[in-house]
Amino acid sequence: MKYQIIIDDEVKEQAARAVAEGRILNLKNDIVFKSFFSKKCKESAYCRRKMLSAVIGQEVEETKVLNPELLPTRTDGKFPRLDIHCKLADGSEVDVELQNSMYKDDQIKRSIYYAATLTHNALSSGEPYSQLPHIYQIMFMDFQKIEDKKLHHAYTFKEREDNTELSDIMQIHYIELPKINEILKKLADGAKELSEVEFWSILIKMGGNPQTQSLLQKLTAMQEEMDMAQALLNKMSRNQQEWENQFGYERFVHDCISREKYAFNSGHAAGLAEGERKKALETARTALLMNIAPEQIAKLTGLSAEEIKRLS
Repeated sequence: MKYQIIIDDEVKEQAARAVAEGRILNLKNDIVFKSFFSKKCKESAYCRRKMLSAVIGQEVEETKVLNPELLPTRTDGKFPRLDIHCKLADGSEVDVELQNSMYKDDQIKRSIYYAATLTHNALSSGEPYSQLPHIYQIMFMDFQKIEDKKLHHAYTFKEREDNTELSDIMQIHYIELPKINEILKKLADGAKELSEVEFWSILIKMGGNPQTQSLLQKLTAMQEEMDMAQALLNKMSRNQQEWENQFGYERFVHDCISREKYAFNSGHAAGLAEGERKKALETARTALLMNIAPEQIAKLTGLSAEEIKRLS
């Protein structure tokens, strides 16, 4: 099976209309998310650095994106990942992903696997373990997985009973975007100011919604140093290629899900049919042992006279 994103004339027309109408790109679209945080421009580098600093909890001075490509193809039957793999100035490695509800059920194991893979690949053969860098797996999730109201959870290795930390060499961060609704309620009541993680979460969750633009402008004013994020998103939204990528990827995801759903349903139907046939054959064998006439068995089971003759 091969997955490939195709930009055809229909997608190009959609993109041209979006630019002409002054619409804003959807940051919850994987390809827009990656483009926003991995461009080779000062605005993107700034936003990437500020976002990573906010999530990791320490100042990030410099970042380098190791996988800047936007339109991956896969021929191994696995859905392509649009992660952002970065290396920091101190050698630490970070993987950032945007996850939708399609991966909700296996999200925990998925993130652990990714973090373990990053850790495994961080050292070259022969390098001492003392050179192992910090590994950060960051997941912005458009669904709720942890049953509390906390937006951002960070996990490290800890002792099971007294919670003593063994090491923070590998960290897994979950930011659950639906939880911003509680934050917005508090903001409306004037109860609190935004943290930087909350700002980025609101921007990612609501940045492409035309009904929230006035709210985002107010929030940006509250976080004056973050106005570059809004400026970058607006600049990208005036670029037809960015819209072609968004619409092309949306159709690509829809087609892949439809294809896999059809394959599942077809296999499921075939499985049911095979199960019914096996049951009919078992019934026919039992009926033959009871010396019931083949004609009656055919009526009872729906099997042909030839099948029953072979059984006898």
